Amino acid sequence: MQFLIPAAQMKMWLAFLGLIGGSIAIHRILRNGWALPDVPFYLMWGMIWGPVLGFIRVASNSPLTLNILPIAAGVILFEGGAGIPLDGLRRMWTSITSLATLGVLIASSVLALTLHGIWQLPWVISWMIAIVVANTDPASVIPVLSHLSVSRKIRITLEAESAFNDTMSATMTSILIVALISHASFTGVLAQSFKQVFVGLVVGLVAGYVSGAINSKYPAINIVTALIAALIPYLLARDLGSNGYIASFAAGLSWQIRRHSSATRVVSRLSTVARIGIFSWLGLMIPLGVLQTFWPLAVGTSLILMFVARPLTVLGSVGWISTWRIPERLFMMWVRETGAISAVLAIQVSTQFPLWRPPILAIVFSSILFTVGIQAPSTGILARMLGLVSAQKEKIPESG
Repeated sequence: MQFLIPAAQMKMWLAFLGLIGGSIAIHRILRNGWALPDVPFYLMWGMIWGPVLGFIRVASNSPLTLNILPIAAGVILFEGGAGIPLDGLRRMWTSITSLATLGVLIASSVLALTLHGIWQLPWVISWMIAIVVANTDPASVIPVLSHLSVSRKIRITLEAESAFNDTMSATMTSILIVALISHASFTGVLAQSFKQVFVGLVVGLVAGYVSGAINSKYPAINIVTALIAALIPYLLARDLGSNGYIASFAAGLSWQIRRHSSATRVVSRLSTVARIGIFSWLGLMIPLGVLQTFWPLAVGTSLILMFVARPLTVLGSVGWISTWRIPERLFMMWVRETGAISAVLAIQVSTQFPLWRPPILAIVFSSILFTVGIQAPSTGILARMLGLVSAQKEKIPESG
């Protein structure tokens, strides 16, 4: 009886070990030495092992991708909710709400008009792509801001917005897919919208609060309770046919009310693992062939997103709020990376609309490459140029 592993399979496993080992090494180097955001490095490392050298081939519609990436994104959203001080959330509620709702509508409207008017894509596909890339990503925004000593007001607003607008985009995308595929009536679409939002919120708030209370009573098992809090809300909400991303974020918000302080580090580490995995995996999936074919569409849309849609988002959302100074608004226009949630939603949409799969993937992955590769590394430089970096990093007090 032989237990020999085929050469091709052995090569794949060794390549995966190299990918994982390199990602961990990148994390340790950046954490201990360089004050740089880590997300671009994981993305590029995955690209080297995947589409560049061809050591690992991953299909964007593989079962592993369709299951692992959404769960990892849910963990990241959970940390986003758990890391937002509730007192700061209450004080900055107007700006956060405006950016996460009106901002998404402004950005998606600009992109939809561009895709339909300039590139002649159908209205439905234009709106679908626009909604998918209109959000900003907490997996990118949070680590970028963690290296900067910017004001508490900016940090809370951008981190909370990135989590809120992800759930906004995810909900809008799910509702639009249901409306198009099922041909449901207006009443049916409203009912589905209510189910997506309400059930997700209830599941998340209840699951987060209960797991936080258990963690507070039994802090010795904080690893177990943190895992339950980060994973169960998403999985349960998805099984109930509602929005798992809303559930994950709501669970993070309610979890911090009762959780023991020792569990915060555990959640941060879980999110770090999810961030390393999700961006390394995204790097493996970068469709270089599709990007080469559709590069004018992909690059043009990414530039419009960065230099037109997102600046207009900030102007339209918080331009009328007098407490925001011009340097702060300029900074907020730039810290708007696309990332994990947009990639997950793009894969979901392209699976439902296979004929439009190439341009959907080209636009979304191009926007990830441009924003994560250009905006994330240059954020610190811009913050210093605008005079937004303080001498000492301002600590954000924890609530709960």
